[in-house]
Amino acid sequence: MAISVRTRFEVLKRDEFTCRYCGRVTPDVVLEIDHIVPVCDGGSDDAINLAVSCWECNRGKAGVRLSEVMTGEDPHDKAILLLERERQLDEYNVVLEGVRERREAMVWNLHTYWGCGPKCDSKTTRHEMPKSDFGWFMKALEYCPPAQIQSFMDQAHVRGADLRYVKVCVRNWREDRLGVA
Repeated sequence: MAISVRTRFEVLKRDEFTCRYCGRVTPDVVLEIDHIVPVCDGGSDDAINLAVSCWECNRGKAGVRLSEVMTGEDPHDKAILLLERERQLDEYNVVLEGVRERREAMVWNLHTYWGCGPKCDSKTTRHEMPKSDFGWFMKALEYCPPAQIQSFMDQAHVRGADLRYVKVCVRNWREDRLGVA
């Protein structure tokens, strides 16, 4: 049975118009649709059994099962594994980006709170924060809640202390709560 035009196009799209065997792309080569399990061995025309192949690779493979031609790892399985890893890495990076954005927003809120005290209504910009303070706040928020840092800031304001006081309080809080030396 002949492969439908629609199925052929969907397989070309899925494999990104690239030969699954050698990696060459159109227009450098003529692309065809190959049966991974040959029809002569009972392979079907289902998309899962089809792969994009250049003319040369398809003729070289002919009616032989891919496992008989290739030694070692099946390129299709390897491609699926790589795609899955890439998908998971993309999802992980989206999560990390969200965490980073939320933490940066908390840093800015703490910086604003520190600069103005508990009753802040400042319209300062983010560029006014020293990079060393930004880095310290980002790290501190990994283990200390922002409300706790604000509490230490309140204590520092009452005592007329600077940000070093807050940093020492956060360090001591971490050591007490988490047993970190």
